[in-house]
Amino acid sequence: MTAQRETYLEKVRSIRNQMLAVLDGMDYCLDWKPDAASWSVREVVYHLVDTPDGGLHTLISGILSGQTREFDLTPDLNHMNPERQTFDMSQVRRDIAQVLDGLEAAVSAADDEALTTVTVLAHRKARGVDEECTPQILLEGLFARHWQGHGDQLRELRETLGI
Repeated sequence: MTAQRETYLEKVRSIRNQMLAVLDGMDYCLDWKPDAASWSVREVVYHLVDTPDGGLHTLISGILSGQTREFDLTPDLNHMNPERQTFDMSQVRRDIAQVLDGLEAAVSAADDEALTTVTVLAHRKARGVDEECTPQILLEGLFARHWQGHGDQLRELRETLGI
């Protein structure tokens, strides 16, 4: 197994464990918010699951297969809909697992060269900028930093609730 690929696979597994652990015991408070401007656990989760649209697993897989040449990235969307409002914690966990399983599969099938050289054009809507990204850039930023940052947000919600 190549070094870069192994690093990203370890990161996916680590973030999976962190995300699932932080959700333990939060079944009853999926929609609780400390104030009107904050996001609930459910909103944070579905923001991660569908950023970018369709999920990061779909994007990385598409980039590595050559099927995806460009994508839109719109920040700060919680991707909530009436159906997701009815999901219990088991479904929320399955949705997280689907993204992370798909991401792990996509990275497992790649080699270091593809992770660091294949490019996609990202249309960063909030900035009004288009830029080329590699899977490596997306795995470090849109995945690792983004998911860890929201993991911290979920931990803060836990602490506020006294869980």
